[in-house]
Amino acid sequence: MATDRRTKYTKSVIREALFDLLKEKPLAKVTVTDICKLADINRSTFYSYYEDVNSLMSQIQNDVFEDILASLTTDNWFDDLLNLVDKNKDLFSILIGPHGDTGFIRQLIYLGYDNSLRVWSEMYPKATAIDMDYAYAYISYGLMGILENWVASNYALSIDEVGRLVYGLSMYGISFLEGNKEGREPMNPLSFE
Repeated sequence: MATDRRTKYTKSVIREALFDLLKEKPLAKVTVTDICKLADINRSTFYSYYEDVNSLMSQIQNDVFEDILASLTTDNWFDDLLNLVDKNKDLFSILIGPHGDTGFIRQLIYLGYDNSLRVWSEMYPKATAIDMDYAYAYISYGLMGILENWVASNYALSIDEVGRLVYGLSMYGISFLEGNKEGREPMNPLSFE
């Protein structure tokens, strides 16, 4: 039992050291020595858990994907995903922030693919597989752009505002912005002012 607690603690300080370093530089520039110095551990301790910095990052990403996959099994998968991001702000700031991993982002985009196409084929029986594929690419890349902006703005919008924005833009397109804020005049699409 004490060993499990010690292991969890050690892995936790290693991960925190990596997150702190990734706030300053990209993953490719982070070394095991950097992590060990910041975490105040020996290199042998690091290597008893991870092969290298990339394997540490892969483990972190795999843990995130497991949580996301669990959320995709519910009817409220999108809300669950936003809540996961909201509860793990520091982690997602690193993973999809300026020094984030584009491979992670690409994998994240396609996690909801099968679930979305299954739901859409029931909602829109006349839609072709190709149309749904393009629709998914459009919506998912837009969603990632919104998540990246949310992270970059240091989560300036509330989770409810982000959810409403994503849902509105996904369902109604850019015309959603006409009624986005109470008391705001609808935008004239021909006006550049």
